[in-house]
Amino acid sequence: MKYFYFILLILFTSSLFIFSNLNPDIISLDLFFVKIEGISVGFSMIFSVLVGAIISLTLQLPRLLRRNSKVLNVKEDENP
Repeated sequence: MKYFYFILLILFTSSLFIFSNLNPDIISLDLFFVKIEGISVGFSMIFSVLVGAIISLTLQLPRLLRRNSKVLNVKEDENP
């Protein structure tokens, strides 16, 4: 369990590298107000995953930062 996050980070970066190299086709992205040309399919997939992660983090921040008002009673489980 000591190296779990390190291995997970290595797998994540290697998968990003594989996505960017296996999809070298150049496409043009047509967004609402801007058109981006000369970006590869792999980088557009990586960028969309990262943007989704950032959006989900910002939407969950109020829930993550909220303090738990319940105090757990530890002595309930003990036998007298």
